[in-house]
Amino acid sequence: MKILICYFSGTGNTKRVIDKYVEVFKDKGCEVDTFRVENQNFNYNLNDYDKIGLAYPIHAFNAPAIIFSFIKKFPKLESEKPLFIIKTSGEPLKLNNISSIKPMSILKKKNFKLTNEYHYCMPYNIIFRHTDSMAYKMWETAKQLIPIDAQEILDGKEVKLKKFPFGRPLAFVFRIEHWGGRFNGKRYKVKDNCAHCNACVKICPTHNITVENGEFHFGKNCIMCMRCAFLCKENAIKIGLFEKWKVNGPYTFQKPEKEEEDNHKKYCKKSYQKYFKRAEEKIANAKKLTVEENSVKEFDEDLGKSAQN
Repeated sequence: MKILICYFSGTGNTKRVIDKYVEVFKDKGCEVDTFRVENQNFNYNLNDYDKIGLAYPIHAFNAPAIIFSFIKKFPKLESEKPLFIIKTSGEPLKLNNISSIKPMSILKKKNFKLTNEYHYCMPYNIIFRHTDSMAYKMWETAKQLIPIDAQEILDGKEVKLKKFPFGRPLAFVFRIEHWGGRFNGKRYKVKDNCAHCNACVKICPTHNITVENGEFHFGKNCIMCMRCAFLCKENAIKIGLFEKWKVNGPYTFQKPEKEEEDNHKKYCKKSYQKYFKRAEEKIANAKKLTVEENSVKEFDEDLGKSAQN
């Protein structure tokens, strides 16, 4: 089976998930290509692939603006093509399910059929910093879910997220973030502790940051991916109106030696509990099914040996 996954990852969470998917698909004998949406040289023939994947971090309960720009350029396919969507966000609210409504309204006209949709909780790069314990738990959960979900995609088992009431108008309202990102992005500033390494200029997915005579300029193409501020080693970028929500520095995704104090333990508490409980149940059921299948296989092999004797 030949698979193409097109993805955008702001600060690395979505890429981490996609890398795991690629690993699993290849282990199962699939040929897999990936394409970073921020790149310009998309030269893949979509008709050549058996399945297409689209992956992104959720921005204000929507796909990022860069995803919209990308999929609008897709040609109409010769025949209906299965599509799976992979999403990441910092909280497991059902409202996140509306993020695929508008992308699918675009892609459906281009002969794509949504067959599978998955959402993984990964730590925030804005609003607040998750504890290392929570980041570790999120990633460990995702690592166990991905092989199960990947197999569902390969088996043709359709899995979609539940619809949210009034999802379409809500998604439309929240897409103000696309405009708001451009408005707020122009208000980014560089602090005096800047090391002038120009890393932010190089990694900006929309080339929104420029330097002229040592002065940094932020344009009108910001998509609020947080890559520049999150990955700045000097923590030298102020993110405009959302400065109090800024998170700086990558997560290790390692289990900490000591439990940290969680100042946000009540935040979306019930939603996190439901997310991890459902994940544990799905993982447990998959393990049980694997044990049963192995038992049947061993029985058949023993039966075959007995027949030969």
